[in-house]
Amino acid sequence: FVVAAFASAILVAVAGVIGFVGLMIPHLARRVAGQLHLRRVVACAVFGAVLLLASDLFARTLLPPQELPIGIVTSSIGAFFVVSMLINNRL
Repeated sequence: FVVAAFASAILVAVAGVIGFVGLMIPHLARRVAGQLHLRRVVACAVFGAVLLLASDLFARTLLPPQELPIGIVTSSIGAFFVVSMLINNRL
């Protein structure tokens, strides 16, 4: 658990908070696509693209005269996802 937490922290530190999407999307894709790897890879690609596109559109339109950094939007979504996973695993 500790090694996985440090690996995740290093990934986010190196790649930025958009890299957090790569940690979050496979969990969502597994629920939709099932256990077959081919379906899951396709679902990860589609979900990741849709999430980043939606985050970018939201970041550009939230404050019209200026642009919000996309990292703020993706980290907010990621924080909500981690908290919801912790709550679901605790129950």
